[in-house]
Amino acid sequence: MEIHERSCSAPGVTLLDLDGGLDHTTTAEFVAKIDSLLEMGSKRVVLDLQHLTYASNWGLAALERVHHRFASRGGRIVFARLHNATAAILRTSHLARLFDLYPTIDEAVREIGKG
Repeated sequence: MEIHERSCSAPGVTLLDLDGGLDHTTTAEFVAKIDSLLEMGSKRVVLDLQHLTYASNWGLAALERVHHRFASRGGRIVFARLHNATAAILRTSHLARLFDLYPTIDEAVREIGKG
């Protein structure tokens, strides 16, 4: 999996692209990136999941863990442009009810930028 940070038009919002699969071999890198953002004071993150083609149980647990880390620190992390396979996994696991999911980056940035 590759993680790319992109510039975002909304001040104080970090935009990350996840590309590939999120499983036991990649969750440590993902969580480390999120932890580094939290340590730098980031409070609002949009994850672009358009190219996240797979999430194992490890990956789902990592998504849930980072969601709770942001919430416990007064921040927010939202997901945008879910790949069809990832969306199906989130629906099947009922995690779609926990996360804030948006069909576009613009909608996710607009919503998270309000806070």
